[in-house]
Amino acid sequence: MKSQHICLVLVTTLFVACQHSPQFSVSGTLDGAVGEVLYLEHTALTHTTPMDSCVLDENGNFSLKAPAPTYPDFYRLRVGTRSLPLAVDSIEAIVVSTSLDSLPYTLSIDGSNASLTIAQLRTTARTATREQLREQAQQTIVQNPRSLAAYYAVFLKQGGEYIWDLYNPADRRMYQAVATSFHTWMPDYERSKALYAQVSSALKAEREIQQQVAMRQLIDNAENAFLDIALQDDNGITQSLSDLRGKVIVLDFSAIEMEQSKGYIFELRELYNRYSKRGMAIYSVSLDRNRLLWEDGVVNLPWTNVYAGENATEVLMQYNVQSLPTLFLLDRKGNVQGRYSNFEQLDADIRKYL
Repeated sequence: MKSQHICLVLVTTLFVACQHSPQFSVSGTLDGAVGEVLYLEHTALTHTTPMDSCVLDENGNFSLKAPAPTYPDFYRLRVGTRSLPLAVDSIEAIVVSTSLDSLPYTLSIDGSNASLTIAQLRTTARTATREQLREQAQQTIVQNPRSLAAYYAVFLKQGGEYIWDLYNPADRRMYQAVATSFHTWMPDYERSKALYAQVSSALKAEREIQQQVAMRQLIDNAENAFLDIALQDDNGITQSLSDLRGKVIVLDFSAIEMEQSKGYIFELRELYNRYSKRGMAIYSVSLDRNRLLWEDGVVNLPWTNVYAGENATEVLMQYNVQSLPTLFLLDRKGNVQGRYSNFEQLDADIRKYL
């Protein structure tokens, strides 16, 4: 009996807790749908979950409730295949007055400005030009990039196509504005993480394309024209890259202060031991901030090591180096033949040009 009493108390406590949890409500009238089931559904990032439902009577009145979301999120009223998106911040009381025929484009919404803005965008997408829609969507984003309406505007479609191109730098400003705002204010929210990751991926892809183009230009410009570097080694003696002409050259941009420096130097030493007697040379350009640290780090290295110092920006621009470490391979004439971020492919290409 005592065990049963404890279970009854627990069940009662849970029921009372659920009854008192924060909720939001959606009520109003929906004409022309007598006997139809009206659903309130949560449209999360990857799935849709029914939250409440009711059968519409001859008056079309309805009142639906659901637990308030932890973060602002999207819901929808749905009858059959017709639905109305709603933006819910927390414990709002949203009132909708519409008919079944006009449900997807309802403009009679009280209690949620974001929901009304979304409905206005949807109406514009149906009736206006693409340029007019983009202008309205941009205003929505600029006015409050942290709002659900701005998030919706970023992914707005017209004619089945997105109105903003994530891979177009001009359009990407819209995505970045919303992604940055959501990431700043709600970093743990799944929508914040997903949008921020999308923008970061697009930026990374653009940088890779730029590097490929720059590499192609570098190779084209370097044909029979040695892109020389002349910097001082750890003894203060100027060493020129062109002094190594006639050898297959590994041009290395790195820094002793890099976290992976020990392993990286080990890989360079392996290359040097393997190919230096066959006509390969290494020319390492250091981008270290501390010259003394660099000098201590290279004192026993057998290849050419030079320090960029105040010439760092000029040298990096000359070879379009955007991250460390970066490796280049020059053939015996000094022509750039490749750019590398790993030693496996570099090793294979060295053998090709020896």
